[in-house]
Amino acid sequence: MRLAFTMQGTPVSQGSMVRTSYGMRHSKPMAINVFRDQVAQAVAKTGIDELPLAGALTMSVTFVLPRPKSAPKRRIWPEVKPDLDKLVRALCDALTQCGAWGDDAQLIHLTATKRYVGTSDILDVPGVVVDIGPVEVGNLV
Repeated sequence: MRLAFTMQGTPVSQGSMVRTSYGMRHSKPMAINVFRDQVAQAVAKTGIDELPLAGALTMSVTFVLPRPKSAPKRRIWPEVKPDLDKLVRALCDALTQCGAWGDDAQLIHLTATKRYVGTSDILDVPGVVVDIGPVEVGNLV
């Protein structure tokens, strides 16, 4: 079973936890909650009833980010924040929370990229393109 979806909306990185007088919380809780809701809605729109995905999984993900107005035109790649690993962490946590898989520990192979809007034909708006499937023996190097 494969789970493939496109979510439109600006990807949000999983920020660090901060200590407050009320305990530990995410550094940007509102943005992360909106992102998680958008991922859950995109997963629900796939109409796949056989969730959570089981077994060892592989995931390919492309984060399409808005180009900052301050970014020079010659900058092709978003080699600035948000960090790719924190974007992936936010997505994996959202997929766990919405029940797409039992736990992100099932993920044994990951391909992740980040691009600016307009630098590829993947999306013409900010968003995330995700393809998750079972690991096929012999396909991993």
